[in-house]
Amino acid sequence: MLTKKNKRMVRKMKKYIKTFPLTEKEIDQMIEDITGMAEEAQERNENFETVLGKSVHEFCDDLIYSVGGIKAPGGRKLIRGTSIYFQLLGLWGIVGCLINVCFLAGERVHTLWMLAISIGIWYLGHYGEANCNNTEKTKQLTAGIVIYMGVDLLIYCNEIIIAIDNGKAFLKTSDFPILIIGIIVNFGPAILYLVGARRNRPAGEQIEVESR
Repeated sequence: MLTKKNKRMVRKMKKYIKTFPLTEKEIDQMIEDITGMAEEAQERNENFETVLGKSVHEFCDDLIYSVGGIKAPGGRKLIRGTSIYFQLLGLWGIVGCLINVCFLAGERVHTLWMLAISIGIWYLGHYGEANCNNTEKTKQLTAGIVIYMGVDLLIYCNEIIIAIDNGKAFLKTSDFPILIIGIIVNFGPAILYLVGARRNRPAGEQIEVESR
């Protein structure tokens, strides 16, 4: 019987392994091997993490390569990091919209539109984190982030048009910090996500592009 700490480690490793395009049989075999290692470490009163000799993810990468012949894609860390960011950003937007509708009597059509966008941002992050190690999902990841950036660009353009229609002086000195922060918050992580998705392309596609 594994200790709680070792159970958490095995669950963490299983979750990570399942992000790779492996068969259920391969995944089950790896988890069985990992569980056996953890049990043996416990019997010897050794720390399982010490027995691994490296970080959990590094150990899993080596195991996945030895069993499935799959190397961890180069852009996985970028995608995973930015995906977590997008999930948090989406949740923040969802909570803000719900508060606006329920307690602040905000304009409902606009709020529902922003709620839909926030849900989309959250799903973009969720999908990215779930598939950051799957090179077969590169096109979907790329398409998702391109759509996000396109929608963001449309929102910025819409805000500019509204400001002009209302006779406001666009881009006053006081507006620059807000504009810069908005660009960083929205487009910075998106660009990193896109770079990660491009790095995750299957080796064959990368070689084909480089040979052109």
